[in-house]
Amino acid sequence: MPVLSKTCRMAASANDLWGAIFGATYVYPSAMPNLIAGIRVTNRDGVTAGSVREITFGPATGPMVSQATEQITRFDHATRTVESTFINDRNFVGRHFRDASLVVKVDPYNANAGPNSQGSTITWTLTYTWISAMAPGNFSLEYFWNVIEQEFNCLDTYF
Repeated sequence: MPVLSKTCRMAASANDLWGAIFGATYVYPSAMPNLIAGIRVTNRDGVTAGSVREITFGPATGPMVSQATEQITRFDHATRTVESTFINDRNFVGRHFRDASLVVKVDPYNANAGPNSQGSTITWTLTYTWISAMAPGNFSLEYFWNVIEQEFNCLDTYF
């Protein structure tokens, strides 16, 4: 299965970013309404394994992705890592990927510094399998990177 990964340095502390991810249901639509219009928890609490979240994307994501449904498979406060799998998806992800999972990890920028120190890194990793042998002709993985970078920038300016 192919893997795409992007790591960005952030001005916000690792604890601040992790707090935003933990509170994504409320924080993301406030911090980035043009990217994420809303997150609705449909099973459990939205942050424990087995939780299901329906994400409605905003106009800045363009016409390719309007919604996604993800199931949390791991939410680890000790390592500041959240893992999820896209499920029951009839939008872009479900039409083009057989399997798609996401891992987001937050670390202090300086490994020797504490979690409240200035700066952090956030790594976004997508593991996927195309439904067909070839990627859709109108699809560019750069599209994902542009949306993810916008998300990271919105979170950084939120603090």
